[in-house]
Amino acid sequence: MKIKKYIVREMQEAMRLIREDMGPDAVIIGSYRLPRKSIFDFFRPPQLEVTAALDELPAAPAPAELPPGRPSGAEPPALREVVTPGTFPPPSTTPPGVQRTRREGVMLLRESIFNKDGPEQILPPGVKALANSGPEKEENNPSPFNIILRQQEETMMDGDVLERWRRRLLDMEVMEGVVEDLLRGLEVNDTTGDGEDFLLLQLKGRLASLVEDVYSARDHSSKIHAFIGPTGAGKTTTLAKLATRQALFDQKKIALIAVYSHYFGVVEELKFYGQTIGVPVEVVMTPAELASAVEAHQDKEAVFIDTEGISCRNASQLLKLKGFMDALPPSRRIFLVLSATTRNRDLLHMAREFARVGYSDFIFTKLDETQTRGGALNLIHQMRRPLAYVTGGQNVPDDIAGMTPRLLATLLLEGGENNVGAGFRG
Repeated sequence: MKIKKYIVREMQEAMRLIREDMGPDAVIIGSYRLPRKSIFDFFRPPQLEVTAALDELPAAPAPAELPPGRPSGAEPPALREVVTPGTFPPPSTTPPGVQRTRREGVMLLRESIFNKDGPEQILPPGVKALANSGPEKEENNPSPFNIILRQQEETMMDGDVLERWRRRLLDMEVMEGVVEDLLRGLEVNDTTGDGEDFLLLQLKGRLASLVEDVYSARDHSSKIHAFIGPTGAGKTTTLAKLATRQALFDQKKIALIAVYSHYFGVVEELKFYGQTIGVPVEVVMTPAELASAVEAHQDKEAVFIDTEGISCRNASQLLKLKGFMDALPPSRRIFLVLSATTRNRDLLHMAREFARVGYSDFIFTKLDETQTRGGALNLIHQMRRPLAYVTGGQNVPDDIAGMTPRLLATLLLEGGENNVGAGFRG
């Protein structure tokens, strides 16, 4: 038997390639939807891995004559029983005679899909109606073979709620080890039809417990808040959102400090925010100046420090940034600001490199620009630091929310990124 795999976008394309490559006698024996491995895959059409086989045994001899009373073009009754999706016995246990009938039945089904003039009576009623309709787009009028395949996949997935959640978590780029920790020992109670809700409730509790110790160890008493991270992650905008909330909503006395950046316009942006909310803004160029500026604002209830965006691969810039952070009092809170659109491997690399500088919390920005949120859980699990805030837009002071273990579980498992900021927690 000849076996070959094809990577295609849709089943109809696979069937065309198989027919051209292996001939009309080839049989599709399996298909698998390839998982999305990076953020860029979510902007591309999904791909299928289709496995086809060609039985190289000689064809069975045709019957000498047809039984009386049956027209010459009619299909054998046996074919009606074997073309139903999901009813074929495994090849290893199928008797030789039945295996030949099964193979001919599949090919007859495939011929009826490719050629509309084929025997329509073997198609299910819903598929038959689509086969007779005019040509339309695939998403509006999928091929009959796609419908059969989708029904089989949904049937298999509906039978295993745990497996469906495992795939969802892996699609969100949650690391496999973390997924196994979350699903290990969970019970599925599907006797009343609410197995999905019951499992989701268990998952939220399990995820919250997984990060509970990380959140319980953080210190909220510090009034000095510094923001570090790579270029373009959204540090200044995030700082402005938090500072505006404390100055206008909480009526706190605050001050803004900008560590001098050679990038044009960065300091001007912070000065604009300071003028808008009526708070002082200072610009410093050395660690000593930073220490003096913080000392001068001891009377303030909160001091927000903006820093230059740097590359985690630049050792000299990391060392320079560490000098500024070491000039701050020990009771400081340093936020590493990272973009949620960054792929998981790069997030972990940045988190490890910026650990040389030292930070206490994470902030995840641009949550509205991605559907892949598993990187946040991976960072917490690997670096043992909490996710303090998430942002999902450019509106100041909106589009930001504080995180707790329960809110984190809800965000990861149920989405909700479109409502970031609606229930703000500081």
